[in-house]
Amino acid sequence: MAPITIWVVEDDAGYRRTLKDLLNAGEATSCRRVFPSCDELFKALGSEEHPDLLMMDLGLPGMAGVEGIRKLAAEAPDIAVLVITVFREKEKVIDALSAGASGYLLKTATGREILEGIEQVFKGGAALSPEVAKIVLTEVRKPSSRETFGLSGREIEVLEQLAQDQSVKEIADHLGISRRTAAFHLENIYRKLQVQSQSGAVAKALRSGII
Repeated sequence: MAPITIWVVEDDAGYRRTLKDLLNAGEATSCRRVFPSCDELFKALGSEEHPDLLMMDLGLPGMAGVEGIRKLAAEAPDIAVLVITVFREKEKVIDALSAGASGYLLKTATGREILEGIEQVFKGGAALSPEVAKIVLTEVRKPSSRETFGLSGREIEVLEQLAQDQSVKEIADHLGISRRTAAFHLENIYRKLQVQSQSGAVAKALRSGII
């Protein structure tokens, strides 16, 4: 099985080298390119084969990470983005997920946690550091009476479980429904919210006060 190809955007040379070494140490992942800024990243995207996944810091010189994620979603939607940063503020988390990031890890994550997060994102899921997951869960528990985009009560329940980084199987088990039914609800949620991913659905739901 071919390795997951990854590019890294990180302005700290030491940490950039650490990530590259980690990603090239095994057979499951391969880090082919690293960049100190989004500007250099987008120059390369125009002329080189795209990677499967991009790991991006948020505190970057020039174009900020969130702006870069937003631009990437518009210009290269085939590339999944996994944030790796020191920022743990709620606003940063929600902004990054809203912009299109599929995961949000803190730089305190271990090598194993980073590799597991990459695998989750590559398979279409979301990866959240425990502290970030708590932020999301706190937002989920806040009451709200805002626009629900026509979501049913059951769909909102599924969305709440989604925000806790639950898999389709885990959602189905928790709600006492079949996996097929859970997947059906997820399809409806994505369609009604007009999003393409788990992280996008969670971010829009939090922004809109649905959960």
